[in-house]
Amino acid sequence: MRMSVVTSLSSAVTLLWMASASAEVSDTAEKPEKAAKAPKAKSAQPGKPGKPDKDGKSEQAAAPADRAGSVQAGVQALTEALAAHLKGASGDGSLRRVAVLPFESLDKDASSFELGRLSAELLSARLALRPGVIQVERARLTAVVQELQRSEKGELSPNGAASVGKLLGANQVVLGSIAAAGPQFVMTARLVDAETGQVLGAADQNVPREGFIALSEEVVETKSRSGAALRSTAVPGWGQFYNGDSGRGIGYLSLAGGLAATAVTSVWLGKEAEDDYNRNTVDTVGRRSEANGHYDRVNVALMGLGVVWATSILDAYLSGADVKLMKLPDGGQTELGAATR
Repeated sequence: MRMSVVTSLSSAVTLLWMASASAEVSDTAEKPEKAAKAPKAKSAQPGKPGKPDKDGKSEQAAAPADRAGSVQAGVQALTEALAAHLKGASGDGSLRRVAVLPFESLDKDASSFELGRLSAELLSARLALRPGVIQVERARLTAVVQELQRSEKGELSPNGAASVGKLLGANQVVLGSIAAAGPQFVMTARLVDAETGQVLGAADQNVPREGFIALSEEVVETKSRSGAALRSTAVPGWGQFYNGDSGRGIGYLSLAGGLAATAVTSVWLGKEAEDDYNRNTVDTVGRRSEANGHYDRVNVALMGLGVVWATSILDAYLSGADVKLMKLPDGGQTELGAATR
């Protein structure tokens, strides 16, 4: 009886061991199949956008997604049309240095909202993302354009654009215009060869009028001397910050704050000394002179604060300027010229 029980237990253990071994073999056989499937899930899809070109720019960056019918979509369409002309002009696909000149504003709205300069900045930023395109430095471009505009009464011909291109070392120059057409603005651009002055291609694009004006109001800021003075009237140094002179702004604000703190502290100390004197005790008789000294310091601090405040207002006005500034796509800003009152 005992032997049969032992034999039964031995048989059960043997069966359990065989089942466990077979499960391990089965599990081991499945692992290579899973490992073989894993790379397929992680493999890149052919033709996926975003692959960098030889100059480090990607096609995905050159064609950002824009809402259909927006100003940005219109600028992108104009960019692609000009890029096609640039590609045809280069022939061998070599790098091209391009200068985008301020567009001419052909009507009152385009002029008052600085849409000519804004058009050029938007187009320039988009062209800079195209493979094979190098932008001319903005500071050099602005200086040369201002000088040429003075000599040509504010208008640039293809020959004038070619002259700018030669001065800047550009291969091609983009010049254009913008004008209102009902509920839209029409942007027209021409690509000019800097060597010959020949127009290599042209393109035009409609953009929504309200959207373009709203964009201009967002990026164009008008600063004035009176605005700087009013800000320093409210808070000493604020006008200097408004003018872009943070060093002087900090100086006026710190000096005014120190004098104000001195006045407040002296008032508190003087009141404390006065209260002690009013107790009419032998120990507090001398507190009268202390109170008067503190109150004298209050008067001096307040007079100094008044002088600093008035100086801050005058300095903000004299160091300020009536000017229009444009926020650039790269985060900087450029001066558009004197603001009209």
